[in-house]
Amino acid sequence: MIVERNNQFSVVCHSRIAPDCSENGGWCDSEEEANEWVEDECWIFTGDDWMCINCNAHHMRHLKVHRRGVHEKNDKGKANDGLDHELTIGIDPL
Repeated sequence: MIVERNNQFSVVCHSRIAPDCSENGGWCDSEEEANEWVEDECWIFTGDDWMCINCNAHHMRHLKVHRRGVHEKNDKGKANDGLDHELTIGIDPL
């Protein structure tokens, strides 16, 4: 989503979940420049809107903790070697 204030445009972070969320991108003279700004700053396009890199990192940390908890509950027999065995299944070794 793009907001306008005083003839300046900025992309709003879709997530706004991280404590250090950028909330808005840089203020630019046009909507096109605002979109270019978030692309240059490596914001993540979610398919609907943009998410700042701080919120993306927050989501990834939470996902990692969640998957680790699920992994430990379901696979008590497997070694706790830090590898995600589900992701390596079906991948041919080089």
